[in-house]
Amino acid sequence: MEIVVIGLGYVGLVNAVVLAGYHHKVTGYDLNVSKIARLKQGEAVLSEPGLQELLNKNKENLIFTDSAETAIKDKEVAFVAVDTPENPDGSANLVHFYAALHQIAKFATRPMSVIIRSTVPVGTNRLAAAYLKEESPLAFNVISQPEFLSQGRAVKDMKKPYRIILGVAEGETKKTVKALYAFYTKKHVPVLYTSPESAELAKYASNNFLALKISYINEMARLAEKVGADIDEVATGMGLDPRIGKAFFKAGIGYGGSCFPKDTKALNWLADKKHTPSETLKATIKVNQEQPKLFVDKINQRFHGVLTGKKIAVLGLAFKGNTTDVRNSPAYPIIERLLSYGAEVVAYDKSAIEEFKKNIDANEHLTYSNQLLSAMKGVQAVVIANDAKEIKTLKPSDFIDAMDKPIVYDGRNLYKPLAMAKIEYHSVGRPSSR
Repeated sequence: MEIVVIGLGYVGLVNAVVLAGYHHKVTGYDLNVSKIARLKQGEAVLSEPGLQELLNKNKENLIFTDSAETAIKDKEVAFVAVDTPENPDGSANLVHFYAALHQIAKFATRPMSVIIRSTVPVGTNRLAAAYLKEESPLAFNVISQPEFLSQGRAVKDMKKPYRIILGVAEGETKKTVKALYAFYTKKHVPVLYTSPESAELAKYASNNFLALKISYINEMARLAEKVGADIDEVATGMGLDPRIGKAFFKAGIGYGGSCFPKDTKALNWLADKKHTPSETLKATIKVNQEQPKLFVDKINQRFHGVLTGKKIAVLGLAFKGNTTDVRNSPAYPIIERLLSYGAEVVAYDKSAIEEFKKNIDANEHLTYSNQLLSAMKGVQAVVIANDAKEIKTLKPSDFIDAMDKPIVYDGRNLYKPLAMAKIEYHSVGRPSSR
């Protein structure tokens, strides 16, 4: 099939590259001229495992352009995968989404299936169909296909997802998507056809449930610290129950990234708009916002309320290790709170420093390092803020060599307390050493 993918972020680019591997002719379109230039040179532009290799392998079926007309003209299928950031009130901002629809209506030259991969409010599918009908004489088959990709494994999630959900309005055809996704059927991936509203809500409901699990285990971790329990053991015990499951039961400093913070607020906004109680949503958001602040307060208490002049290293600025994505990273509130207490902060990340700087005010008490061991040299405490591979593999001796008196606050529970017994070690919801 002749396909255009509009928006080449995580969802769009992975979508385009994977589809090209199944013998579809795919054109990727994005307004970002420098991104398109790099993609034309064969550079994946995202540090996602397997993406560069797949781009190299499937390049014969891929074209990249910053021209909407070139991208959309003569295509059978258009994937809309543009960003839908949050508004100040928590609702989704659809400016980019409707800009994409406008381009489709303007430049389409034949009837087309429009597949919505962007995360959009419930009801957007029907509004999009009405908009296209009004703006163009052509027939458009609008389908909602929520994405469930995880950063760090997006290629795997796209190639073999847990499920495909397709929201198709009554009277619309399923023929195109059945042909488009025949390879999923062969792999026995569950394909569920629903109404557009159900597909749209399934996306929000799924992400909010996973966020709820994270906030729940973090709330239990707070209690575990008070009663002397080990939250890892508690989570393991709970996860062995198949009705509960073990996924997303890792205590820490809270969730971040491009999806969970935005989607929890968006669903909460929708529930409020529809005058529907959403107490679990509100609690999920509140617990997550409090978690990094409470973590820093433990550090402040350890130093008897005097962090002024104390030098503290924060390791990991991206919200997840081995990515450059700093959106809603817990490192932001951690560093801001440490600075508010008067600490001197050395922030380490291997590759996300420049992106991180764009969203935090410059401060004479905040410096940066892309050298892990150097960042820890001579500091009074280390804060582990993400699970990057080079951070996970640190040994007690690394802290001992770098610090006069090693004090480690592990916000990701990367290490076993017993293994860290030689140093002062604090984590989330587990007994501290020393």
